Amino acid sequence: MTRLLRAEVRKLWTIWSTYVIFGIVVLIDVAFGFLVAFAPGGRHGGRAGIVPHGSSQWFTNVFALLDNSRLLALVLGAIIITGEYRHKTVTPTFLAEPRRGRVVIAKLGISFGAGVVLGALTMLTGLVIGLVLVGLRVHSCLAPAGVAQGMSQALCSAQHGFYYVASSHNMWHDWSRIAPGVVLGTGLFAIYGLGLGALLKNQIVAIVVGLIFTLVVESIVADVWPTIGKYLPGAAATALEDAARTSFGGGNTPLLSWWGGAIMLLIYGVALAVVGTLTTLRSDIT
Repeated sequence: MTRLLRAEVRKLWTIWSTYVIFGIVVLIDVAFGFLVAFAPGGRHGGRAGIVPHGSSQWFTNVFALLDNSRLLALVLGAIIITGEYRHKTVTPTFLAEPRRGRVVIAKLGISFGAGVVLGALTMLTGLVIGLVLVGLRVHSCLAPAGVAQGMSQALCSAQHGFYYVASSHNMWHDWSRIAPGVVLGTGLFAIYGLGLGALLKNQIVAIVVGLIFTLVVESIVADVWPTIGKYLPGAAATALEDAARTSFGGGNTPLLSWWGGAIMLLIYGVALAVVGTLTTLRSDIT
């Protein structure tokens, strides 16, 4: 098994798509992180969806956006196994290790590790964003008339408002609360992507099915049958973070406990991989 793991690591870090995915994650995090951070304030403290700049919930909203890295983790997990079929390297892989189940187990381990690295990179990028926001001392005032981003503290007090300024304490508190869940959820979502790839084998089909199900089907199911929706992969990953539970103004989306979400994601990935190993991966390659 050690030999298989080493071989899988070597494959993963010698294909260009791995670096492209990691680069896209950083670019998306930076772009959308600052976009959310400097979005205009909403009336009465964010009832329109935007909270006062510099507040603790503001940092939570910025960091909560980083959980979208799990979608690219799904893509990465699917590529790890379907890339073998796409680039015709699966034949020498199975000749080197005819027990296909062992190959899938090794890929599950590598997928989880790669997903964790991806999640860690995401949260490190988020930490840099947070430090920049603290350094800029982003601030705002929540006055009876609404949110004003550029108002000074003295003027805010004169209008009997609440003054917020980005502080390292609030930033670190929210980052440290969200980071572990994002890292673990990203790793488990990579296992889920690999399970889809093992079942479907076709790279494009596995990625498209995974993304459509996560972005579209899960949203519909969650709206119609919320008690069922909380057990789906995307909601299970969200349950790993505390961010969704503390959205400004409160939220009514039911979620599992963090450990329940982790177990559900693991079940999805392993179950799909097992079914794929016993069905599609046992078929003839050529």
